[in-house]
Amino acid sequence: MTSPFAVSSPSPATIGLSLAAVGRERATVFDEHMGALVVLRHKDVSAALRDHGTFSTRFYAASPAVETMMITHDGAEHTRQRRIHNRFFSPGASARYAARIAPIAERTFGDLVGRERSDLIEDALARYPMEVFLDLLGIPNELGDQGLAWVRAIVAWLGSPMDEQLAAAGQAAFDELCGYAGTLIEAEVADPGDNLLGEIIRAHLTEGGFTVEACTVAVVSLLLGGLETTIQMLSATMSSLLLNPSALDRVRADRSLRDAALDESFRWANPSAGLYRLVTADTVVAGVPVGAGSMVYLCIASAHYDRDAYPDPEVFHLDRHASHLGFGLGPHYCVGAPLARIEVRAALDALLDRFPRLRLDPDQPLAFRYGARGFVQHGADTLPVLLS
Repeated sequence: MTSPFAVSSPSPATIGLSLAAVGRERATVFDEHMGALVVLRHKDVSAALRDHGTFSTRFYAASPAVETMMITHDGAEHTRQRRIHNRFFSPGASARYAARIAPIAERTFGDLVGRERSDLIEDALARYPMEVFLDLLGIPNELGDQGLAWVRAIVAWLGSPMDEQLAAAGQAAFDELCGYAGTLIEAEVADPGDNLLGEIIRAHLTEGGFTVEACTVAVVSLLLGGLETTIQMLSATMSSLLLNPSALDRVRADRSLRDAALDESFRWANPSAGLYRLVTADTVVAGVPVGAGSMVYLCIASAHYDRDAYPDPEVFHLDRHASHLGFGLGPHYCVGAPLARIEVRAALDALLDRFPRLRLDPDQPLAFRYGARGFVQHGADTLPVLLS
């Protein structure tokens, strides 16, 4: 059978439906190429995500780019770093970020006014998250292209750590990005501003763990976790709504449905096909013994189309109340999820306010594939739309 990961399809649901069909026959499959047990059913995937003690992210520490970041830690150190991160994503801080992000979205998508057609990814979505971070961190706007190039090089390295060419470019980009971020932090320490960089510094000072290096790690981790993934998240949300015009009409008429649209898009067209975890103690997954030191692949794409968790999973349903796994579960639930929601809400408002007839370009059908935009993500490389 052709691997679902190798298929290009006009629907984002194809990969999830194919994998879920396997999951109805077998709860797990060992993939020789991946070197991991692939866990397919929602109940098993969600249980493993919550059990961070047994299914660990510590293996990420093998990469110098992330060895000190929160994702690599368990126990007390993870709790400490999580507490710090929660401070600069508090409700009050998030409200301030929202006020700054709305004008950025208006400017970014306003630049498309007067055009008949657009590739939303190339023309807007691919640069919008970087502009958000530059503004929130108080970084000069001219860094945009260089910053995105650094992040792409590092993420490509993390996705293929054994590739010597990618490793060399990724390490160089990581060193340059850390050096740049460290310089910004040193300049900000004397007078932390009312922005994300100031919040990061204040959070570390309050928790008693301030060093320039610790704040640099926080900034770099946010950039690595919040740029390409946010581009893919925005693309998934817009693609889902454009492929389901009745849902798009509902969101256009009732903006309180924006979060519902994001959540269902993250189920229906989630960019992450799955997540690796290191098994730290002998355990059993869906009746299969798994030894300590083994790797498992928690297949989110399959879990999101498990009929036991989501009735009629192939249907994009704004009123679906079951939670998705796109932001993770348990201790490693995405700390940047509040910021991601702010960015999506602002983008939807800016697009729908300006382009009431926004729709897919029928002459350029969408194609969803694993490895979109050169990353270990499932999505579309382009998003051609008609604006007028």
